[in-house]
Amino acid sequence: MRIAVVTPIPTPYRDPFWNEVARLPDVDLAVFYCSAGKSDRPWDNEWECNFESHIMPGVNLSRWRGSSKSTFWNSGIVKRLRAGRYDAIIIGGYNHVTMWAAMRFAARQGIPFFLMCESHLKKERQSWKRWIKRPVVQWVVKHAAGGFPTGTLAGRYLESYGAKPSTLAHVPNAPDVEMIASRTSDLRSRREQLRREYGLDGGPVALFVGRLIPMKRVDLLIRAFHAAPISQSASLVIVGDGPMRSELETMVADLGLTSRVRFVGFLQPPNVVEWYSLADLFVLPSSEPWGVVVLEALASGLPVIVTDEVGCHPDVVNSPLVGDIVPAGQLEELTSALQRRLSQANAYSTVQKEWGPVLQSLCYNRIAHSFVKNIRTGNDCRTTSVTVAH
Repeated sequence: MRIAVVTPIPTPYRDPFWNEVARLPDVDLAVFYCSAGKSDRPWDNEWECNFESHIMPGVNLSRWRGSSKSTFWNSGIVKRLRAGRYDAIIIGGYNHVTMWAAMRFAARQGIPFFLMCESHLKKERQSWKRWIKRPVVQWVVKHAAGGFPTGTLAGRYLESYGAKPSTLAHVPNAPDVEMIASRTSDLRSRREQLRREYGLDGGPVALFVGRLIPMKRVDLLIRAFHAAPISQSASLVIVGDGPMRSELETMVADLGLTSRVRFVGFLQPPNVVEWYSLADLFVLPSSEPWGVVVLEALASGLPVIVTDEVGCHPDVVNSPLVGDIVPAGQLEELTSALQRRLSQANAYSTVQKEWGPVLQSLCYNRIAHSFVKNIRTGNDCRTTSVTVAH
């Protein structure tokens, strides 16, 4: 079976998954990227890609709106898809002109296409945006042979636009959780030495990893850390960079937290793992479609605090023993959760044991089999419907 994937950019959590799909018998996979990357995601792209891959020439029509915005147009996509004679086409979203060209081609040629989706309904959107978006997404869902939501919330999102649950299979944005668990376990044997080297040998350490942009609410996290009645030896480490960094550093200075809050800056994914092994708690106070870093933290044995607008929370925060879910944007609830978690002894073994079943469900091989099975089912249904029609 020849499968084409049309997706925005290479990522360190999706490309290893494509490697696993390409290893499956009778699968011939090609991945077409709209761009080599984005300026707000400066990954070095040095991971292995053991599948046919193409970075297409094209333009970002939304570049003028800032580094975090993208609407890709790659004029050669239809020609490439036609030449490949694919049995199925996987579409990585619908907010790029390239994706619409690929879907239109698939619909016209009678090739089943499947929509990947991480959107959810938790975050309230303006009514005019919902009004414009609804018929657009309904068209996509109606013509798609199936969908690959990242998790429960994304699945509900597609169902709200008419998708049948039987046509959906979860394909989470998952890092290599087995590798992270193994590496942090090794690093933890040197944890106290490493903490001394990094100047973190005092009290508990809370960790944030992500871009420093408004939707991440790092300013709220800093205020909650300041307000929480915790030991003065407790630290907050912020890994990441972005347009809000200088503003956040000024806030830290104004609150008298300079000695307790550390800005590490952007790190390549392999280097972030070390900080997971040094920390006692991971916090993501944002609103976002999924939250790969939450999976990284849990795979490292860290308890987490996430908001109810982080898309992965119903699928990965499987017990109060592994984390808290707090209302997005609420300072008091975030402060209370921080105080409680940083006052407790961190039992990594408890988190690892409780989260073990989730970790196993996120292994690439298991997800890849589900992914291909759903494509084959979609193809079979299409063949049956064509036969009946004739």
